[in-house]
Amino acid sequence: MWTCPHCRLALLASADGAALACASGHTFDRAREGYVHLLPANRKRSAEPGDNPLMVAARRRVHDAGTYQPLADALVATLSGLPVGAGILDLGCGEGYYTDALVRAFAGSPVYAVDISRAAVRLAAKRCAAAEFAVASAYQLPLPDASLDVVVRVFAPSDDAEVVRVLKSGGCYLEIVPAPRHLWQLRATLYDNPRENAAPRSALSGMQLISQQSVQYEVTPDPGLLMDIVAMTPFAYRGHREKRKRLEGATLPALNMDFSLRLFEK
Repeated sequence: MWTCPHCRLALLASADGAALACASGHTFDRAREGYVHLLPANRKRSAEPGDNPLMVAARRRVHDAGTYQPLADALVATLSGLPVGAGILDLGCGEGYYTDALVRAFAGSPVYAVDISRAAVRLAAKRCAAAEFAVASAYQLPLPDASLDVVVRVFAPSDDAEVVRVLKSGGCYLEIVPAPRHLWQLRATLYDNPRENAAPRSALSGMQLISQQSVQYEVTPDPGLLMDIVAMTPFAYRGHREKRKRLEGATLPALNMDFSLRLFEK
């Protein structure tokens, strides 16, 4: 399924599966964990773009604690019944938590996942060997036109035109974003004048909204998990440094977990 990031020709596996190559001669080795690196050096904005290893490790601990399990369940339920035989893409997959949920729920259907962070993709590929992972940009997806039934995006940056391009006609795009009051207690603690997240959108060029829902619940993390939640989010480098420091060892009231799910059809 992957295409060459240089010339967009199809990438074919070598006889031993250790590398992928296109007809123009561009070759990409598979990492030991099974993923392929399809982010050219001239498209990087830093030496190691995306989430760093500390953020990735914090996100893994938060996910393994079940903090986002209700959201993963809602994600799977929203896609239940949709055709997925051509494949599902987890766009901005991070360390593979939602990719793994997709593989388990849609056994037999191909699941692809991309993220710009090599640290995240390496961990994701270790977790979920059944999916196909690539280090790649969401703004130049290494996938053919009209090749997928479903694209899923959980919080990650993306490009609408690329999503529309890789979806088949009638394919669906599930966009999950934090609702306005998500993690409000943290926001109120770290900012003098906290602002709500932007309201979720209901329109997307080239697609129509076919369903929408909210997922809301509360969690009361212990101090260690609370700091992991801070570390995995933009709160890690935003807000007042002194206030972030005071959170260490603190126990906050229950945190609002509030998400918006929008399902679009091409």
